[in-house]
Amino acid sequence: MRFAYPMLMAAALAVHTLTFPAAAAADEASDKVALARQVVDLAVAPGIDGRVARMIAEAAAKQPADRQAAFRADAEKAAAPIRADLLGEFATYYASALSLAELKDIHGFYSSPAGRKLVQVEEAKPAEVNAAIQQYIIKLVVLINGPK
Repeated sequence: MRFAYPMLMAAALAVHTLTFPAAAAADEASDKVALARQVVDLAVAPGIDGRVARMIAEAAAKQPADRQAAFRADAEKAAAPIRADLLGEFATYYASALSLAELKDIHGFYSSPAGRKLVQVEEAKPAEVNAAIQQYIIKLVVLINGPK
């Protein structure tokens, strides 16, 4: 009887030793997903939100004046779950493609004044800059696909 307690402790220690790496890996995976989501919220979401807002504004402007506000509200409500799914896809991808250390570094940058400024500048590009970028993209597509 007096050997039962040490044997139980040894068995518990063995079980803990066998399961701890799996628990640690699960914790790291969970940490990666959470951190990837924070990176997405800092770096990707502003761009998605800006594009969606512009799309909704353009579509609302085509509605009769008395219908624009309701159209905008309905479109924003309908877009919300799509936005959530899209940002979730980014987070899942980042969590699988980047290490925890890389995610920490990226989060650190986008949390910094320089990172926040980069996002702000990117989202505040004038229409002329966006139009020029689009023209370069068209040129590249034509070049790659060749003359028709």
